[in-house]
Amino acid sequence: MRSSSISAGQPLHKGKIMRERVVTVGDHLPLVGIFCEPDADRVSDSKTAVILLNSGVIHRVGSCRLSVSLGRALAEHAGIATFRFDFSGIGDSDARRGTLTANQSAIEEVQEVMDYLGKWKKIDRFILYGLCSGAFAAYRTAIADERVLGTVQLDGYCYTTWKSHMMHYSPRLLSPTRWLTWLLRKLGLRKVKKGVEVSGIEEQFFEVPDFASYPPKEDVQQGLKTLNDRGLDMLYVFLGNEHYKYHKQFEDCFDDVSFKDNLTVIHRPNATHILSEPEDRRRVIEAITDWVNEKLPAY
Repeated sequence: MRSSSISAGQPLHKGKIMRERVVTVGDHLPLVGIFCEPDADRVSDSKTAVILLNSGVIHRVGSCRLSVSLGRALAEHAGIATFRFDFSGIGDSDARRGTLTANQSAIEEVQEVMDYLGKWKKIDRFILYGLCSGAFAAYRTAIADERVLGTVQLDGYCYTTWKSHMMHYSPRLLSPTRWLTWLLRKLGLRKVKKGVEVSGIEEQFFEVPDFASYPPKEDVQQGLKTLNDRGLDMLYVFLGNEHYKYHKQFEDCFDDVSFKDNLTVIHRPNATHILSEPEDRRRVIEAITDWVNEKLPAY
């Protein structure tokens, strides 16, 4: 584990209910983030913080500034500190050389941040938030470190089921329009548009779930059993994509795990993966804030 030095700059944003400041973590090639905390009279839990993780190579502000809005909402409405930071080589954090894979270094860097917050603010309990690859990093870190008491994962690991296959392919097989579109594409008469072209987002910042690169389902299921037995609180939010088709798909997928009241699943099929619509972002932020408020008393 790398040693970390504490370096907190002047507040960037100071209002009646919270304040933000730039923080650097580490002596050499530090990780850069924004620590957001409620004012002292509004703190509901001084020992717990939410750490918000990068999605792909997107800067710590998050897609459509989601991480900024969520971090501030949690400080304002849940009375809990948040820290959104850039992994090394992303945003304002310099690249670090080493022999670890990206997955391994992500775990180490989250742990480095947790060590730092523990030393600086005496925080020793953490909720990890992430979208897509950030969700995967949250899951892996939770397995590696028992200081993580909860995870909020947007489009985290899940696999298809027989029901999702039926829901996915039945409408396509019965649709004359889709057959015509398929024929036109095969004949080269209609171009296939990529998600990048439709969204207008630069390709380097466009991250979608890559199901082919997921670890084996059995490995994730075993990890979930470990976390479930430990009592980890899990909030999964699944957004509109071609593979997650119905609300209970996650539970059906991992039906060997005896989830209890520590699992909450939200399905918003009409929302885009990056929550590009303001109303979708608002509802997801409210749902996460409500979930955190519900779980905090147990910590």
